[in-house]
Amino acid sequence: MNIFAVTSQEVLERISRHCPEALSTYLQCINRADKDGEIYFSRHQIEVDLSEDWRPFQKNIKSLARENLLSWHPYNKGISITLMDIHEND
Repeated sequence: MNIFAVTSQEVLERISRHCPEALSTYLQCINRADKDGEIYFSRHQIEVDLSEDWRPFQKNIKSLARENLLSWHPYNKGISITLMDIHEND
């Protein structure tokens, strides 16, 4: 994962314009992603460690996915996320 690509000004501006409520969720994903841009959050992690409610977190993830900034799927009482490099196919 290219950390500069997923934190570029273009990405942050896209989030600010289209889903500003999801910015903190996106930053949490970046901070916890492995070198391949993958992360797994359990519901417990989201509610206890991140002090966020489950449903708004899921809504934010879906908003970010609509912007093609990440992909996700439910997994084992949580959510599996892969950050996307928007410049990968340029």
